[in-house]
Amino acid sequence: MKNWRQAVLYASVAGIEGSWLYVLLSLINEKAAGRQLSVFGLLLIYTIAFFLNKLLLWAGWHKFFRNVINLFAWAIVLLLMTKVQLFSNVGLAKTNWLLALPRAITNIFQNFAPELWLLIGSVVVWWLGRRLAQTYSTFATLVAEFQFGLVALLTFFFVASALETNLPDSLPVTLTFFLVSLLGIAIAHAEEGESWLNLLRQGHWLGLLLISIGLILILGLLVGSVITPDFLHLIVNGLKFAWNFVWSLIFKVILFIASLFPEPEPLIEPPDMSLTPPDETGGFKVWELFPEWFTKGIRLAWSILMIGILVFALWRIASQMFAWLRKRLADKAAEYEPMSGAFTADILSFLKRVLFRLLGLKLLRRQKKAEPPEISSIRQVYRQLLGWAAAQGYPRLAFQTPYEYLYTLEALLPASRDSLSFITQHYVSARYGLSSPSEEELHQLKASWHQVKQNRLRPPETS
Repeated sequence: MKNWRQAVLYASVAGIEGSWLYVLLSLINEKAAGRQLSVFGLLLIYTIAFFLNKLLLWAGWHKFFRNVINLFAWAIVLLLMTKVQLFSNVGLAKTNWLLALPRAITNIFQNFAPELWLLIGSVVVWWLGRRLAQTYSTFATLVAEFQFGLVALLTFFFVASALETNLPDSLPVTLTFFLVSLLGIAIAHAEEGESWLNLLRQGHWLGLLLISIGLILILGLLVGSVITPDFLHLIVNGLKFAWNFVWSLIFKVILFIASLFPEPEPLIEPPDMSLTPPDETGGFKVWELFPEWFTKGIRLAWSILMIGILVFALWRIASQMFAWLRKRLADKAAEYEPMSGAFTADILSFLKRVLFRLLGLKLLRRQKKAEPPEISSIRQVYRQLLGWAAAQGYPRLAFQTPYEYLYTLEALLPASRDSLSFITQHYVSARYGLSSPSEEELHQLKASWHQVKQNRLRPPETS
């Protein structure tokens, strides 16, 4: 791979996904598969899928052929894993192990065999490996993977605790997760040219990063060795004792204050003069005078009115929040894209989907294609350029086109005329023409932005 940092980013994403996959597969192996599966063997499928799809993408084959090869490769790997993990004592000449998976599928309602867990796990792991091979790892990708992986880890650990399952290697897996996450996010941030590490010497930033991560892991190990279940149990008991002591003290103070007041004289209740016995059903109800269909209609109308009031209140709160955010962003001279009517459009779209679902109809609409990561990178660099110029007192005005704003910047910074023109041209092509740049152009774009931000904008000198 041309860029070693991109290789590290791929390894970081693989480490993040492999951490929560290891915990999930270990939990399934402990509680459902009878410890008959090899978790590392399933994770090996992840690696095979990644390198195979990377090779297919490098070869430039058509998508149809790639899908066919993926299907056959997954089937072969699944058969090999079934033989190695579940039927290692059976010879290759015997065909009983080949029929194990079909038999398990036919008996799925009687018994969920380990073969089925191996089938499901291989599908998920193969798909994740193929997805990683087709993804361009960026800072946003690393952050999203870290957020999802952290929620997944906490969820799986909570389920394991509720099921009273002792997962092996939980501490090393957690430390590995945070190690690869911090390393990948830091490198991705530095590669995009926005990290504080770029302000230091380029030859020392990786060493500082590794030292910082090492210190964090050492502190984590120390804290993990001190905070044991017995220590946490002792803290919880201490908090319970303090809570009970405080409440008992407050209760005694209240009783003491109440004892200072004289006791009230007992009240003599007047005799009951009513001749008719009380209505045990709750008395007369007004809505009993109306038919049932009328009362149901009134209740439905009341429910619709309350829901409408709630939706209107949410819309008002959201609109005021967005107005406040726009004002704050305007004060900071930052660029934002107005989305007037977006909340109303979302509400109407939701109501349409509900209505069509109730009527049993399909809502025909054109799905918006996801923006390629290369175009997102170009737009991010241009936003950084706008923020950098606005921070120096030269924001882009609302009526200015990108090229009109380019003339302003070139007059303020003539030494970087070529770099500014290169960034603007690629932004216009990506923003309005959806033209995806090559990897070399992306590197040149980031280098141009790095060269521009080393200077300061100054008005032209007048004689």
